[in-house]
Amino acid sequence: MNNMGLLAGDMRRFHLELRRAVKSLSTDEMAAAYAAIVRVVEDMYTWNMRVGATEIAAHVFALQRLGRHEQAISRWRKCVDQNYGTSGSEPNGQPTVRLFPQTHTYALDAAVALKNAYFVREIYETAIHVIDKPQDSNIEDRLSVSRRQLFWAIFPTNTCESQNADIQVVNGSRRTWDPARLGSVFLANVYKDACHWAGTDHELLSRIMMYLIRALFSEGQRRRAVDLYISLINTRKTSNLVRPLVTREIICEVTFGLCRSARLDEAYKLLTSAPSEHRTLFAWNAYFDGLSNAIAKPQHGMAHVGAKQKALNRLRLAIREMETRDGIEPDLVTRTIWLRACFRSGQWEKGVKWFRANFEIMQHDPVCWDTVVRGALGSCGAAQETGWQLISDIVQRAESHVLGVDERMLETVLQCMLEHLANVDAEFVPDEALLRRILEWVEAKQPLARQQVFAITINALLRANRIQCALDLHARMARGSMWPAKSINCMIVAALASDNTYATAREFIERNLPRQHFVAAYFVLFKRAAHAKRYSHMWNIFDTHYPEICVPQTPTQSEYATPFPDAAMYNTVLRVTREYGDVHEHKRLLDRMQVHIGVVSDSMPRAAQRIASVYGYYRNRQQDPPPC
Repeated sequence: MNNMGLLAGDMRRFHLELRRAVKSLSTDEMAAAYAAIVRVVEDMYTWNMRVGATEIAAHVFALQRLGRHEQAISRWRKCVDQNYGTSGSEPNGQPTVRLFPQTHTYALDAAVALKNAYFVREIYETAIHVIDKPQDSNIEDRLSVSRRQLFWAIFPTNTCESQNADIQVVNGSRRTWDPARLGSVFLANVYKDACHWAGTDHELLSRIMMYLIRALFSEGQRRRAVDLYISLINTRKTSNLVRPLVTREIICEVTFGLCRSARLDEAYKLLTSAPSEHRTLFAWNAYFDGLSNAIAKPQHGMAHVGAKQKALNRLRLAIREMETRDGIEPDLVTRTIWLRACFRSGQWEKGVKWFRANFEIMQHDPVCWDTVVRGALGSCGAAQETGWQLISDIVQRAESHVLGVDERMLETVLQCMLEHLANVDAEFVPDEALLRRILEWVEAKQPLARQQVFAITINALLRANRIQCALDLHARMARGSMWPAKSINCMIVAALASDNTYATAREFIERNLPRQHFVAAYFVLFKRAAHAKRYSHMWNIFDTHYPEICVPQTPTQSEYATPFPDAAMYNTVLRVTREYGDVHEHKRLLDRMQVHIGVVSDSMPRAAQRIASVYGYYRNRQQDPPPC
């Protein structure tokens, strides 16, 4: 026992030394040190040594820093249940180990890193309850600091800048943790807690209020959000706070929310009535984006060209007002909003001309290029010709490393290619040499993103009943060594089978699909044929590949084979024949299953067991199948 006590002391001193050493290490050395801390504490658990609050905090913190966020939360949850009881209620008087308050903060950091609102709410509510125990009153000063750290862990450091980025990147590729996802009710409770425990931290209160307002707007509670802002204004006028709760971030948030709610006049009034130090570029850009969206989604009486021209002039005057009234120069986001508004109002020539006039400023920004390309290709034939010229410029500049290409621009260029290759009607047809050059450049980029866009495009063509275009695009993918995913192949098989062209669907499977996709593709065909009572087609497929299909790695080895049909296919067809009362086909399938089980039991025992399970279920019920 003495040796174990000495060993426990050594382990504890070792992990404390590691924690101290972390501060002076490089990134790789730091990761190794955190991994060592995790191993030390887990060994202490394994050897039933006493693990104190210091070790628990170090363990959760190290797991979080290593990116093992779910494990960090799981360890925190176990420690809370063991020492306080589930959800922080003490099981038998005093807890075995009273966790350090920062342990809850580390767990909350992990939940925020996962962007999991449920985990954030769970950890916060438990931590507030645990930290607020009456036994902790003798260390109130330290607890006050810990509570503030707990509050700040919920919120990121960037505020209106992230909202401003969302204006530019509307496809969500740069989304970060947004505390507004926690909901207005939860954030209102957090605000009450912060007023009680950190009432002098006005920056924290303003931050919580900002996200509460954002949550109210996102939930459609615009009136409540505006009333809350007005109450803050009144608080500012009647209180003697050193730092008022109304900040430029809150002004930006309310402006953004009103514009998204199509309350442009109200947003303009709020923005212009705010103090000059709160009228930031981010708030102005939020208002500009609202004006641009009003052109894209016209309100009453705004659908005609004249109304769109008035809205564009209003945007131009607003930008000029920002420059003259507040002395703020437009940035790339402002210029991109103006560019997008030109195309939305139908004035593509003005947009392209303005882009070229400001080329020196905008040439290195992928979002600006993306905006002008999308706008030009979505207009008339002359604009489409200009759009293809711009795509050619993008390829040339990207190959010369003059322009950094992001994922969104790749998607834009690829979608343009796919629309042309899928024979989408267009007023301007680009040169084949240009198309080949662009396609070769795109194919050298992100394969996963390309495959997703191909799937989306093929799905859209199939939904529009343009099956031949989808087949042509599928063949193009195969020729370019971009092998279609299983989901794409199954979508095409389902479309072919929907027209009762089972022979065509079978031919497509046999000629164009890899053998490892046969079972999934034929499953779609089996299901269609069974529901349509086309049992002859089903049995033709059945006899072609019975009793198994080998994948291409080693066709002669049964360990790489899968039974055909498999248990899922049998189950589907048996269920259909039983529902329709097709007794003959139902018994025929059961007889074939019985033979099939014996054929594959030696080489594929698990697969045979699954088939036998399905067989046993339906064999016991075949005596009295339900009527049609």
